[in-house]
Amino acid sequence: MSAAAESREGALRRLVERAVISPEQAAAVRAELAAAEAERPRVRWAEVIGYVGGALALIGVVSLVAALWADLTRSVWVAVLAALTLALAGGGVLTAGGPRAMAGRRHRVPPVRRRLAGVLVGLGTVTAALAVEVADAADFSAVAGAVGLGLAAVGYAALPAAVLLVAAAGMSVWTVSALLDLTGWSAAPYDLCLVALGLLWIGLSLTGVLTHRALGHGLGAGIVLYGAQMTFLHAGHTGWIAVTLGAAAVFLLLYQRERATVLLVAGVLGCAIAVPELVWEWTDGALGAAATLLVAGVTLLTASGVGIRLHRGRPSGP
Repeated sequence: MSAAAESREGALRRLVERAVISPEQAAAVRAELAAAEAERPRVRWAEVIGYVGGALALIGVVSLVAALWADLTRSVWVAVLAALTLALAGGGVLTAGGPRAMAGRRHRVPPVRRRLAGVLVGLGTVTAALAVEVADAADFSAVAGAVGLGLAAVGYAALPAAVLLVAAAGMSVWTVSALLDLTGWSAAPYDLCLVALGLLWIGLSLTGVLTHRALGHGLGAGIVLYGAQMTFLHAGHTGWIAVTLGAAAVFLLLYQRERATVLLVAGVLGCAIAVPELVWEWTDGALGAAATLLVAGVTLLTASGVGIRLHRGRPSGP
């Protein structure tokens, strides 16, 4: 018997001795714990096998496309990708237990099946977007991204799975980037639109639209930091570093309201990135790489200390 099992057995024995529970109730608790322990490895292995199977299927599709792309016509590839989309979406629905089981936030799909179904439908959003992308020689990137985004949003509304939220965020970046490419804007306004997109994702999380609130914060923060850093790389002026610093400040302020640790991490990371960039910009690189790394380390330690104080200052929630 393991140490954990011995501790549980001792706790049950003491509860029986103090007449908190009866011997029959203790036996029922033992039986339930044993059943849970027996079931857990099978569920985990089934999920792992499902993920490995999905990964192998995706690798197989990519390999097939690479081998046969030049030999097939565009219409054939559209048909193949459309068939894959239907197969993946149908497999996801069947894995979830059918359309009736996919009832939004009121669903009763077990966590493992929900994650597997989300992976299948998420892959289906990618194949659907690719089908639209190759449907015509013209630039259909924006339409393709919008199709993928729409399918991911519908899938997430029907069955809130984290992977579908990730797919929707990726498709939103694809769609916005493709639309901005059509405008011919310069790099800095282009990247600021990505910052706005990330803030929109955070706003959706704050309003409770998304079931996975913390994940929505993390996806939005990642998009914001990416867009903010691109503004600095493309524009190269001190003022653009303020975008990253401002984003970091917003994340830290939001952490005072939200319990999402990802906002704290994003705020600390934003400070750790922006301050060395600011020093490098002001000194025109005169400090050298070693001194800049030192500044980055001190900034990271300081920001981490501030983050720890903010975390400890939070009242313990339910």
